[in-house]
Amino acid sequence: MNFQPTNVNPQGLTALIRNLGRDCPPSQYLREFLKNSIEACQRTHRNDCQITLDFNPDIFANSGFYKLAFTDNGDGMTPGQMLSLLNNLSASGSQNNEHQNYGVGAKISAMTRNHAGIQYESWKDGQGYCVFIRYRPEDDIFGVQGFVTGSGEAIYAIPLAPEDKPEIIEEHGTRVTLFGMDEPQDTMHPPPSIPGSREGWMVDYLNTRFFTLPQNIAISARYGYCHPIEAENQNYLESIEGFHVLADRHCEEKGVMRVASALVYWWIMPEGSSLRGQVALINQGEIFDVHWHWEHFLSQFGVVVGRERVIIYLEPDEAMQNTPRTNLVKPDGSGLNWGEWQTEFRLNMPQGLRDFIDRLLNETAQVSHTNAILKRLGALRDLFLLGGYQAFEGAAKARKPKPIEGVGLVAAAAGLHTEDDSPHAEAPPDDSDNPSDESPDEDEESDDLESGLSFFPRVEWTNEERSPHLVGRAAEYIESNNSVLANRDFKGFMDMYQFFMQKYGEEAGLAACITSAINESVEQALMECVAGVLSMKTNPHWNAHHIHLALTPEALTTGVMQRYWSAGYIDQAIRNYLLEQRH
Repeated sequence: MNFQPTNVNPQGLTALIRNLGRDCPPSQYLREFLKNSIEACQRTHRNDCQITLDFNPDIFANSGFYKLAFTDNGDGMTPGQMLSLLNNLSASGSQNNEHQNYGVGAKISAMTRNHAGIQYESWKDGQGYCVFIRYRPEDDIFGVQGFVTGSGEAIYAIPLAPEDKPEIIEEHGTRVTLFGMDEPQDTMHPPPSIPGSREGWMVDYLNTRFFTLPQNIAISARYGYCHPIEAENQNYLESIEGFHVLADRHCEEKGVMRVASALVYWWIMPEGSSLRGQVALINQGEIFDVHWHWEHFLSQFGVVVGRERVIIYLEPDEAMQNTPRTNLVKPDGSGLNWGEWQTEFRLNMPQGLRDFIDRLLNETAQVSHTNAILKRLGALRDLFLLGGYQAFEGAAKARKPKPIEGVGLVAAAAGLHTEDDSPHAEAPPDDSDNPSDESPDEDEESDDLESGLSFFPRVEWTNEERSPHLVGRAAEYIESNNSVLANRDFKGFMDMYQFFMQKYGEEAGLAACITSAINESVEQALMECVAGVLSMKTNPHWNAHHIHLALTPEALTTGVMQRYWSAGYIDQAIRNYLLEQRH
């Protein structure tokens, strides 16, 4: 058979395609072919366009192989347009196309993953032609496959019969079919490392890759192709609407706010929602740079608990997609203003989101012993200042101005209530530690104390239901407001409670005493751990990476796993309590 290689240096182009294709995520081709179909539909200026992502029924009927096909009833292509588009890496489908490299992204992301070929069938004014591009291993080149006619002539665009036309195409349209690396490969199957089930991975990917989609184009993808086609509740075409529509439809609360150089969309999802907590960027209706709730990114926006239910998307005023369209940068190529956005959102958190976080904190509230601990540590302050190094300034941004209307100290940027002022907080063993009972003079004394010990974090309590990212971990450090979120469900804390309950038995008030003593010992251990790590910023042998490693949840967990001194403190607190009760 004849073979028409690309009209540039074939070996050089092969290397270029491989290198660029390596930069594309395994699922990138879905985005690229769908964008091509959307643009083909938009050029028709019609309101009845359709796009489907489905297996090619003709190939399945003939061979039983599942081959993914992208079908649209857009403007279609002539044989000359297809050959020019497919055989030139820099070909452009339209001078007015907002994506000047029309078709290039699809070729780069798909050709290296479809050596067996990519079949283009397109109809223009009712006449259809097929062009087939593939990889030829004997020459290590990509190109258009030629076929020899009965007369011995080589043709590269094969005429199609009327019965070859897909159902949704009338006079114009295109179908692109992916053959994979070899003939038997199932190209409907998810690529390696792609999340989601075999049945619904395409639906999930498209709805979470596209923030918005054109409302005048009906887009659908096959769900459950591996089930019998007659099982309509398991195997069907599902509409693709985009993330914005889905989030709005299923959320408990939502909003939009403006921060410096970006628009922020936020949602609170119901418990158990399939849409999980995340932060991401939006550009031209697409989603980039997703950070999931377990990555602690949401905490920088002030979402200290309930992160698995909070979604925050930012749409920068000025941003552009990088070459493989996997991330955003400023027009000059520099990074985006994440720190500025996080700080402004944290300081001006929408009331609905603030109330949500406040409610969760109150549900898991336990009395904070921070003030009592700070008084003890104040006498040892100099021991946290390492000798021989420059002066340690601590966490200057850790403390906020004096609380107002019941807003706790930990709400430095998020405006949240804390355990100290929670209406559901337990009564502390010692009334002197309860901030609600402090006089104005004591408030001022506390403020003065905290300002002198700003490198000690404040400790808040949560549980694993509200903070599932802390399952199996004792605590998490939140740098944005120099606080620590402690997990009261951590097994190490529960074991301590069981140990002392078994040792002393059931006595009125003893459970509350043990809980309070354990909490206080944990809070002090965490405060000292963090302060000790922060003091290492003055150590020239420690860099930012070392500091980060020492403040991970895993590191803080090891920091509170020492038992001898904490058990001794708890035991003494219990003995003091029992002695007071007997007198």
